[in-house]
Amino acid sequence: MPTIDFKEGKMPEVLPQVVMDSVSDIFKSIFSSTPEFVGNADNKAIGDGVVGIISFVGDVSWLLMLVLPKSSAQETALKFAGFEVDYDSPDMGDVVGELNNVLAGDIVARLSAKDVKVTMSLPTIMRGHDVEPLLPRGLPSVKMHYKIGDGDIYLKVAGSQEGQTVGRTPGT
Repeated sequence: MPTIDFKEGKMPEVLPQVVMDSVSDIFKSIFSSTPEFVGNADNKAIGDGVVGIISFVGDVSWLLMLVLPKSSAQETALKFAGFEVDYDSPDMGDVVGELNNVLAGDIVARLSAKDVKVTMSLPTIMRGHDVEPLLPRGLPSVKMHYKIGDGDIYLKVAGSQEGQTVGRTPGT
C-alpha cells in the first residue's frame, strides 16, 4: 500500500492529481465538454455560492469541497439535472450533493486502483457568501479553479494530520 501523508503541512501530489483526473473524465461524460483548468485559486474569493463537502477516511483522511458560484450554479444544475433548478431552492443543494457524490465515487475508485483504500461520507451542503469551512490551522489544502462553458467551478482538497479527522465520518 502506498503511503500518502501530509508531512510538513504539504499536500501530496497524488490527491490533487486524482481529483483533476476525475473532474476531467466525470465532467466530460456529464456535460459533453472537458472543463478547462484555470489554475490555483487559493487566494480567490468565491462570492455567493453552494458548497458540497465530502470527507474521505481510510489509508488517508481528507476532504473534497465542490463549489458552484451563484453565477454558474443554475447553468451547471440545468446541464446536470436536465431541468431548471432555482438557486435558492432546496433542489440546488440536492444537485450539488449528487454531483459531488458522483465525483467522489470516481475518486474512491481511482485511489483504490492505486491500492489506497478510502471510504466517503455523505455530502454536507452549504449555501451563502464566501462559504468555506474553517479548518484547523496548518492543514494542507489546494483550491482549484475550472471553467466549463461560461461557468466557474471550484474544488478544494484539504488533508488532515495523523489522528485527526476532518468533516463527517463515512456513512453519516
